[in-house]
Amino acid sequence: MRLDHVLISSADYQAMRHFFISSIGLTQGYRPPFSFEGSWLYGTDNIALVHLVNAAGNKAQQRYLSAVNTKMQGRGVVDHIAIRSLGYQVFKNRLDQTGVIYFERSVPELLEHQVFIDGPEGLKIEMLFNSNEI
Repeated sequence: MRLDHVLISSADYQAMRHFFISSIGLTQGYRPPFSFEGSWLYGTDNIALVHLVNAAGNKAQQRYLSAVNTKMQGRGVVDHIAIRSLGYQVFKNRLDQTGVIYFERSVPELLEHQVFIDGPEGLKIEMLFNSNEI
């Protein structure tokens, strides 16, 4: 098994979309023709990692997203979303150019280097790179 995607319901949909495209480096791609606003944002391997919707939504969105489980609990318990990537220096340059604040650290023994970014609405993103790239 592997995590397929994350759905983010954003109070400021356009700002969140802009953050993932300009700072994280995802690209907007194909999204099925749902009857509500949203974006699917893709990584370099053509996988839609982030499904993004407007929290305000409409009735069609409320019906669709509530259809599976109307008693959802635990929102806000996720600390961060981690995305494994390549191109550390290009990524770091992009963050510096966009003025995004970040901090870095390395994971002992695993050859992993982490870059943590605080995004819109308190969203924390961890970008993982191989330490050999640093």
